[in-house]
Amino acid sequence: MPGKVGHASHLKHLGLRQHLHFIMSSVFLSHSHADKPFARRLAADLRIAGHTVWIDEAEIRIGDSLVAKIREGIDQVDFVAAIISSNSVASEWVTRELDIASNREMKERRVVVLPLLVERVPLPGFLEGKLYADFVDAANYQASLEKVLRDLGPVAPLPKPDAEELKQLREQLSQAQAAAAQHQSSVRAHETLALKGKSPKLIEAIKKANASFPQHAPINNVYAFEVGTMPMTLDYLLWVIAKAERKGGHPLDFLITIEGKWGEVKAMLDAYADVLQATEA
Repeated sequence: MPGKVGHASHLKHLGLRQHLHFIMSSVFLSHSHADKPFARRLAADLRIAGHTVWIDEAEIRIGDSLVAKIREGIDQVDFVAAIISSNSVASEWVTRELDIASNREMKERRVVVLPLLVERVPLPGFLEGKLYADFVDAANYQASLEKVLRDLGPVAPLPKPDAEELKQLREQLSQAQAAAAQHQSSVRAHETLALKGKSPKLIEAIKKANASFPQHAPINNVYAFEVGTMPMTLDYLLWVIAKAERKGGHPLDFLITIEGKWGEVKAMLDAYADVLQATEA
């Protein structure tokens, strides 16, 4: 009989979640790179439900301490969802992430780690004996997802666009992705987690953007960034790229290139693409 994840705590946490005044959970997806397709599908579904998800899609700068950045990210979220497979139990990085999360769980005396089983493998270390969400059988994906959503707590779902609006969004996204790919073609795409804290100015911009475009909130909360002193939220990024396509350039193109921000642009658009694809499913 499949297990289920432990009940979510009702503790109030500080950080971006509090600043944005959203009733949502923030989740760090701990997973092996080999399980990326499942992780991206799950991340998109959690975002559609209104939660904020951290997945290794943005850049940790050369010279940063990876362990310190991972620890910083895990300390800022409500839950660590551990995708358990033969790949992840053999991963040194997943092991480190779970060690950090388990220490936090013991310190806070509440459920922090949510095991998500995608293969029939023994649960590692301190996860032994924990109840888990069973995603082994693909046919049970939706039922298992609903269990996880119940444990993350209630949240207002994102508004679903109608067919015509969704078509326009996909066309807009396709144009934006093509433009970003041109600038990113010579740069190796990094798939690491954006863990650096956001400035008060960026947080304020995220609040305003999310009020106007609530469906963008799960993307903005994780992937919004700054170019110079200019906050870059998803709606503004799409507008900039669309304007550049129509008029043959935009001053922000230059700043994004100078500051090496095309990795952040690609990460934001990839996450948005996953959400649109999941919305169509």
